[in-house]
Amino acid sequence: MKILYELSWLWKMLGIALAAAAACVACAVLICKAAKKGLSIKAAAVIGAAAFAAAILAVLALARTPMPL
Repeated sequence: MKILYELSWLWKMLGIALAAAAACVACAVLICKAAKKGLSIKAAAVIGAAAFAAAILAVLALARTPMPL
């Protein structure tokens, strides 16, 4: 049980990254719908993977920045 507590930051980071990736894919779908074009599954997967990776990098960069008092 202790290992789950110690890795709770990992699950939070993955959850934040997954939510950001889902929001980016949803925005891409809405943009394509407004432009009256179709969004392929392959393009949605690429957008989701890129957004997931970018969100993980952003969370890691923010975690390394000390908070001012």
